[in-house]
Amino acid sequence: MWTMRRSGLRWSVIGTLLLAMLALLAAGRAMVIMIYLGVAYRDEVDPISQPLSFYEFVDGGSQLLTSAVVALAVGALAVLFGMARAGVRVAGRPTVLFTTWSLCLVLAAIFPTDDSPQILTFAGWVHQFAGAGILALLSFAGFAAAPRLAESKPWRPVVGLVRALSVGAAALAVVYVVSRLNDWFPGLVSVFGGVDPGGILQRTALVFQGAVVAALAVQLARVSWPAVRPRTGPWLSDPTAPSPAPPC
Repeated sequence: MWTMRRSGLRWSVIGTLLLAMLALLAAGRAMVIMIYLGVAYRDEVDPISQPLSFYEFVDGGSQLLTSAVVALAVGALAVLFGMARAGVRVAGRPTVLFTTWSLCLVLAAIFPTDDSPQILTFAGWVHQFAGAGILALLSFAGFAAAPRLAESKPWRPVVGLVRALSVGAAALAVVYVVSRLNDWFPGLVSVFGGVDPGGILQRTALVFQGAVVAALAVQLARVSWPAVRPRTGPWLSDPTAPSPAPPC
């Protein structure tokens, strides 16, 4: 009976490891596509000053952008589900924030922004609010998850990195909002001396957010991998089995 239970536990851990791999591959795919968009369409969309949403109006760019943001959303949900399976206490704020952030990514992909200086359509407003959620919520999710991760010894090595990346993403989001103040309140003096760094700030913030997902996915894989091998890892040990006799 213990053999059957151990086999079931092992397959459960394999499932968790697959979730970690899915999250890592999804985050990597999203980052690669965003870099490709910046290079391949640099003549149509300025990656320094123009936001990612402008790829919606470039032939071939819309599909790639949608693929990237949906992949990042899938990666975040996969790592969240994997952490829950691995025993991390993610119920409550971490789950709500990660899930809402992923939903904002999908909404921003479904509802394109308006191709005009002002927001004139329902889709444009949905895109704007979803974009605000993308900028803000992942940092809060990282901050909410960090103390939960610190409760478990195998997860403590990644706590500092998650907090640092969340701080970096939050700081970049704040600077991005400052860079947009002149758009919302015409006549304000630009703090960047007439240079518009909004595009690169948005992209860099998203890279930091993707790095949070990737860091959690890597640690989930590190925690899960030892337990996949037979008779190794805390999830496959039999707590009722007697200790082996010492050698004579």
